Amino acid sequence: GWNTLWERGINPWTEPTPSPALVEVIQEKPIKDQIPVSGNVLVPGCGRGVDVFFLRSDQRKVYGLDISPIVVQECQKTQKSLNIPESQVEFKVDDFFTFNIPTGGFQLIYDYTFFCAIQPELRPQWGQRMAELVSKDGVLITLMYPLGNHTSGPPFAVSEAAYHEQLDANFECLLLDDCTSFESRAGKEKIAVWKRK
Repeated sequence: GWNTLWERGINPWTEPTPSPALVEVIQEKPIKDQIPVSGNVLVPGCGRGVDVFFLRSDQRKVYGLDISPIVVQECQKTQKSLNIPESQVEFKVDDFFTFNIPTGGFQLIYDYTFFCAIQPELRPQWGQRMAELVSKDGVLITLMYPLGNHTSGPPFAVSEAAYHEQLDANFECLLLDDCTSFESRAGKEKIAVWKRK
């Protein structure tokens, strides 16, 4: 279904720039010193790849993962037009729950509008998979959206408790804070940083 929505141009969840909350946590918040500056990075459900491009560096290789071939092809075209090498960015069409993990796992994962996009009954599998993917002492950044209690979706409502329920067994929560948001999402988001035990 996601591929069909991209094909039809129905993608109200996508934004043309990285989330202000991500920029803030990487560049401004005191926690920034605990965000890994090198290694493998994953952005599941990457959409148009704006967060992938933001997180890349000479020291970090960022994998953008999406189930939609259409949007991954779009990302690859953008990457080519920006002359960004595959040593920094790689986009893949694959399933978050089953794709092959690169050697060494991931030192950083950023989850935004992915946790809320999967069926709520898959959340325990999401938590288990994050524990498999993030290397020891690696970091998971979760931008929690949309905070609420509605029952329809996607996006399905999330809560701080929902993340703690899935992550506390394997991760330490280093930060849970209010954040700067896109205007349409103000008051519906919180940023959290988790360290793999």
